[in-house]
Amino acid sequence: MKTKKAQAWGFDLIIASVLFILGIVIFFVYTINTSQQAQDKIDELDYQGNLIAEDLMSEGSPADWNVENVQKIGILTNNKINNSKLENFYQLSDQNYQKTKSLFDIKYDYFMNLSEEISINGENIERIGRASENPTNLIKITRFTIYNNNPVTLNIYIWQE
Repeated sequence: MKTKKAQAWGFDLIIASVLFILGIVIFFVYTINTSQQAQDKIDELDYQGNLIAEDLMSEGSPADWNVENVQKIGILTNNKINNSKLENFYQLSDQNYQKTKSLFDIKYDYFMNLSEEISINGENIERIGRASENPTNLIKITRFTIYNNNPVTLNIYIWQE
């Protein structure tokens, strides 16, 4: 009889060991896949943030674009921020934020600001675009440019809701 009890105990130990090892394997596979998915999302946000930066750091299309005829949003003229283009970008973003996302060819929310205060029609504004209370995977893209004859940093924030 002692032999049967020992065999039953050994069988329970084998089953428990198999379940434990299976649990460890599932945990590691899940962790590896989750990490890769998060990295893919961050890479995509970084790519789309750079799309915005490339467009903003251009003259746009047409070169003298306005809210009605814009094909590509750009805020520079002669490698300096053009105040009228900046105002047009602000108006477009304020009136039709979704259109700006479409023009930038992005699917995530964004906003941009400068290291100096932005002045639109004599009023100081903090940002152009939409802010979020609780962004997920927030990415910041930085470019240097000239605003009001001073060097400034243009910051673009893009995130997933």
